[in-house]
Amino acid sequence: MLPDTPHLPCPRCGRPLRHARCGCTPPSPEQRRALAAIAALLARDDVLILDTETTGLKSAEVIELALLSTRGEVLLDTLVRPKVMRLNPYAARVHRITLAELADRPTWPEVLPELRRLAERATVLAWNAPFDARMLEATSAAWGLPHPRLLFACAMRLYARARGRRSYGLHRALADEGLSELLECYASHRARGDVQFVLEVLRAALRTPQR
Repeated sequence: MLPDTPHLPCPRCGRPLRHARCGCTPPSPEQRRALAAIAALLARDDVLILDTETTGLKSAEVIELALLSTRGEVLLDTLVRPKVMRLNPYAARVHRITLAELADRPTWPEVLPELRRLAERATVLAWNAPFDARMLEATSAAWGLPHPRLLFACAMRLYARARGRRSYGLHRALADEGLSELLECYASHRARGDVQFVLEVLRAALRTPQR
């Protein structure tokens, strides 16, 4: 992970400004709406946090999938053998999943029914929801399977709005919320670790709404 860029001081109190607003400044109406939306989602039992790892960025397939409840219960955590056994070199460097690890794993036709059972009637929360939704659909298409209609919400957009920004990297959010120690507990850029990171970042946003 690249080192964090220096934080500018808050013009009012002088403390390092990790977000668009400091704790000395009340949240804007837009930030309050985003925080309220996060709180409402985390309070629901029918909201699941999802993350995928893939063979690449385009014309790719899902090779790892995790689902976490808002209570922190792991509902699904599996590697997936792709139809085309080929990894984009950049993607492989990021998630460090190898073809050897995938050789004896379940295929998408075996995993998809469980995803459908868990998520078809839920709201699916993902850090970069458009990407994950697109990769799931592309994987079903690669296998010639009908894909379930899933309702997605983007955790990154909600968190960024709550912090007065348009976008936010997950690792930067962990650092800004004082949660970098989680990187020692869970594998980064792996589905299981990333769903945990999303949950903890959103919980932290509610604990420090004026950061």
